[in-house]
Amino acid sequence: MSDWTTINQWGFLLQIVLLLGLAMLCGIVAQRLRQNAVIGYLVAGIILGPRTFGIVKDPQSVEVLAELGVSLLLFTIGLEFSWRRLREFGKSAALLGVFQIVATIVAGSAMGTLAGLPPRAAFVCGAALAMSSTAVVLRLLIERAELDSPHGRNALSVLLMQDLAVVPLLIVVSVFADGASGAGALEELGMSLVKSVALIGAFFVVIRYALPAIITQASTARNRDLPVVLAIAVSLGCSWSAHAVGLSPVLGAFAAGILLADLEFAEQIRADVMPLRAAFVTLFFASIGMLAAVPSALGILGAALLALLIFVVKATVITGVALLLRKPLRVSLRTGIVLAQIGEFSFVLAQIAVGKRVLDGDLFDLLLTSAVLLLLLTPYMIQYAGPMSRKLAAILTASHRHRLAMERAERRSDQKPMEGRVIVIGFGPAGQAVCRALKGRKIPYLILETNFQTVSAVRMHEPIEIGDATQPEILEHAGARHAAAVVVSIPDPGISRIVISQCRLIAPGVPVLVRARYSLFAHTLRDAGASTIVDEEHVVGETLAAETLATVGPEAHPA
Repeated sequence: MSDWTTINQWGFLLQIVLLLGLAMLCGIVAQRLRQNAVIGYLVAGIILGPRTFGIVKDPQSVEVLAELGVSLLLFTIGLEFSWRRLREFGKSAALLGVFQIVATIVAGSAMGTLAGLPPRAAFVCGAALAMSSTAVVLRLLIERAELDSPHGRNALSVLLMQDLAVVPLLIVVSVFADGASGAGALEELGMSLVKSVALIGAFFVVIRYALPAIITQASTARNRDLPVVLAIAVSLGCSWSAHAVGLSPVLGAFAAGILLADLEFAEQIRADVMPLRAAFVTLFFASIGMLAAVPSALGILGAALLALLIFVVKATVITGVALLLRKPLRVSLRTGIVLAQIGEFSFVLAQIAVGKRVLDGDLFDLLLTSAVLLLLLTPYMIQYAGPMSRKLAAILTASHRHRLAMERAERRSDQKPMEGRVIVIGFGPAGQAVCRALKGRKIPYLILETNFQTVSAVRMHEPIEIGDATQPEILEHAGARHAAAVVVSIPDPGISRIVISQCRLIAPGVPVLVRARYSLFAHTLRDAGASTIVDEEHVVGETLAAETLATVGPEAHPA
């Protein structure tokens, strides 16, 4: 090996070290500013890239590692999607995700066409617009204990369907990017689909029938590393196979993850792959940043206007789709606000389009800057989604049409305000347990629930009404002023606080019993005016302690 080749190789390694080091520092700064580390990775790439300071002079080599990072990312996401979990996901959740993707692509493509973009570029923009940020949104929802809330479950269903849609969108974008049109495009798309089905069929045979025998031998050898090494080899091998037949390597990695997800060692693979994935994903986002340049003041203004347009359009589309599926208005609005940003896989689609000259550099810079601005705003969008959705819902429900609908609902309702009954807010598992206890003691009660499907399913057997308990009119109509007690069984602490406050205004003397999903929020519920707080973490801890003592027993540790 020549000295020059050696110098080039070690120079490339130095560039990787610089990129990872600066990405780490920028990620720390981003998190200190209460932002996602992804933004720091993008900024690191912009700083080191050839269009800014030019410290990394060979971005193509880094992009190879970035493609491996994306493949590994899709592989780990595939591990989350066992067929059993997909079946349990539910028809309504799947429809919400699918309709959102299709509607957003249509809306984004129309926006691009109106802006004068060619059809292929307009479609890529629509596809990129359809993706939200799984990494950022899920982390924030978990931190705020909102993943179990109605809007949190809606957001999760949409994000998971978006992740599933990445692979077919990559196929379609790649076909369009190759310049095919009309009958040629359909023929090429058909060939890609045939190749995909054949390839996944081959993967299925190998992973489901050949792999278990190898894993059994590895387990017999009592080497924990062997199954993980084998899984990584399968992932990379599937990625290479997809590339070899002219498909995206991401398709191979994603299919490998899904097929491995039902095997018994999937959990261990997922845990062991995560640290390695973090390094590759960091390189991916940094490589995306290297494609962009520091925008001018005018460029930032244009990106801000585009970001605002994206926010409005995407929030409107998601809200409309949720309402079409009969989700409550306020929950639909909040879901739309939470997901109104561009996600990490939008960069993957845009990168392919830039590499094949479907999108020009200026348009990519504009989209990237808008995406960064939206990611910067996402924590605040999620934080203020509740108040924003309530105000918007109040404005919309004040219209004549909604007033008439409420009056008709009240006339149809045969549940009249009644003194001495218990009002149960929410009919999830916790609310159902309360109602069973009340029914067993023959204590009258009324359920308020925002989920239309739930109300329709149990209306014949339970005293239940559709109603948003954060609205004082709904509580008044339910008879909260003369109720024996109000039980708030919903898991979302933000909504619970509002319900408690409304109850205190309407019926200050009525006991309000509240479920606290986490101890962290118990004091805020108490400050809002809750009479009794059932702390789930405390109850679970006490139960676990009792069960532990019952299992171990004094006989296990004799004096």
